[in-house]
Amino acid sequence: MTRYLRYVIENKEPLRIGDDSTSQQGQTSTLRHIPGSAIRGFVVNALAGKPGFEVIKGCLFSNGTRFLNAYLILGERELIPSPQGFYEDKREGGKKEIHNMFIDSNIPAGFKDASLGRYSYLEGDCIHYFDVKTGSDMKIKIHEKEKNLFRNEYILPGYRFAGYIAVEEEELGKCIKSVLKDQIILGNGRSAGMGKCLVETCGYCGRIPYEEYQVKEPLLGECYMMLLSHTVMRNKKGEYCGLDIDVLEKQMDVKHLEVENCAASTVEIKGFNRIWGGKIPSVPMYEQGSVFHLSYKGEFTVERISQLMDRGIGVRRNEGFGRVVILRDYEKIRYKQGGDEGRPNPIPGKSRKDNDVRQNTVFGKRQEDGDVLKTVARSYYRKQIEKAMNRYVVDNPLKRENIASSQLGTIESFSTSYRYNPDEGVSAIRRHFENAEKKEQKHNTQKERHSIKSFSDMVLKILDDDLEETLTIQTREKNRVMGIEKSELFCPEELDSLKLQLLTMLIRYENKREKEED
Repeated sequence: MTRYLRYVIENKEPLRIGDDSTSQQGQTSTLRHIPGSAIRGFVVNALAGKPGFEVIKGCLFSNGTRFLNAYLILGERELIPSPQGFYEDKREGGKKEIHNMFIDSNIPAGFKDASLGRYSYLEGDCIHYFDVKTGSDMKIKIHEKEKNLFRNEYILPGYRFAGYIAVEEEELGKCIKSVLKDQIILGNGRSAGMGKCLVETCGYCGRIPYEEYQVKEPLLGECYMMLLSHTVMRNKKGEYCGLDIDVLEKQMDVKHLEVENCAASTVEIKGFNRIWGGKIPSVPMYEQGSVFHLSYKGEFTVERISQLMDRGIGVRRNEGFGRVVILRDYEKIRYKQGGDEGRPNPIPGKSRKDNDVRQNTVFGKRQEDGDVLKTVARSYYRKQIEKAMNRYVVDNPLKRENIASSQLGTIESFSTSYRYNPDEGVSAIRRHFENAEKKEQKHNTQKERHSIKSFSDMVLKILDDDLEETLTIQTREKNRVMGIEKSELFCPEELDSLKLQLLTMLIRYENKREKEED
């Protein structure tokens, strides 16, 4: 078996390693792990200026030397990317039962994808999951004419990551250990003081990485394979094909291999070639955490399982891609439990408040940065609301039935004239409906009373219900936008004003539709 160097790194300053697959125009997201390519880049640059580099260069860039991704650790417990394939009832909290789609493909009504954070460890029938907290800063492109704002995300300081480097040459291992020590700089934003990391330990370990999660006995007929890193294989024609069953069958030494079921997602992996000075073609890969239920004829031996975990599968294995684990007792998982141990390490002797201040100022974050971020978040959230309002008007038009045009006109006049005084506008609409219902009762006009009552119920429901729930707006965090509480972006009066605007849009859309029908 290959020998593995195990290293533990703590980011002493904010760490940003751009995630091209999720970054958008004006916003750079960060990976929640340290990719093997980042460690390889550091090692190559550090060794390139030393004598004898030409001798070890060939071995350094071969598949025999593999730089694995570094993932979060809690104490001495190594975490792995959270597996896919589970569903939950979002209304429940704490430790709760989850549904495993591999055991029963019939997902219960109301169940959604289970939230399992970025990392987890498996213990008995429970997944314990954790996440990495991030911060962000706002910048402005002062050298460009438009001077657009852009936002950069980063991992908060204080996290510890454990990674591995597979080496086959003893001399190369010594060279890597000589540079992977003390303080190193990783990622982007170095000129702004980001990326400073401390290498706590770096030495050989006598085992395959993450073997504590693998099965310990031969498997007959079926197994569950999870991807520890992004993975893709090539077929005989050299085309990317996800999993190449023929090649995988030979590596497992089994017959008639098939994928019975899978819980998988894909991601576009991009890169940059410094020699050519340009981007390399993007590669679609299965995302880490994807799980495949494989069936076959024969015995998948422990030796073959260890070889598969040791060598990996697919392309770009020397950068950390293609790592897999054959999970033990995956089908027995029934519960999930969240943890808060993954938070950044506090400074000894400091209060929690002082540590929070450190996290907010460690990157030189100024008050005006927060103000700018709040402005951007408010603008973004308002656009989301306006977009959802337009969609709601089309998908949920007024049920006019026997509602008189005068009733529509009255409510439209209230919603329009009181738009900038929403409290008074809502009160005026309520008084109008109360008086209208009393008038109907007095004149005993049963049919009209029914039409006004249904119209009243529809309007008052919009005014009383939460606007976000009415419009079914979904954001990454339920109560936050760009890390800011939604209650800080819009006060209740502003939300009432938007509700009045929605009523105006509904009535005008109905009037326009009626004219077109005529």
